[in-house]
Amino acid sequence: MRKADLTTRAVAGFIDLLIVIGLARLPDVIGFLAATGYILVRDGLFDQQSVGKKVIGLYVLPADGPERTIIFRESIIRNMPLALAFLLFRVPYAGWVLGPLALGIEGLGALGDERGMRIGDLLARTYVVQPEATGPPAPAAHPTPATAGETPPPVDEQPGAGTSGHGDGPQSK
Repeated sequence: MRKADLTTRAVAGFIDLLIVIGLARLPDVIGFLAATGYILVRDGLFDQQSVGKKVIGLYVLPADGPERTIIFRESIIRNMPLALAFLLFRVPYAGWVLGPLALGIEGLGALGDERGMRIGDLLARTYVVQPEATGPPAPAAHPTPATAGETPPPVDEQPGAGTSGHGDGPQSK
């Protein structure tokens, strides 16, 4: 397993964001609590994967060894900064600046760490990995003269194109 790159993590996060938006659309306090609850426990679901991570194929692993499993406790700790950003979004004006700022700090933390650990990962002692690509490599296409950089001859110079094939010029009909 190798460290998950930020683009792959962002795609998985976007899928989870769609779920959070859907849950937040539920009526009144139920939507807010459901969205916040999903943000907090999402990495404890589906064998250490949120829905987005499951679709993309990412895993959350403990940083101090594979013998420990990720449970809801670690999920809540590692996603607390994201839940805080979600709560800040609910505050008019100031939260609209502070929420993205909190998410930006999380992203920059993952960029600056060699294992890609964001602040929530550092607090919960976890990190996100993606499996190595397995299986045979895709076969390389055999180049044809047209794809190998050679240009095909013009149509009027090709054998049988517009001539009788005897080299005596264009055929008359």
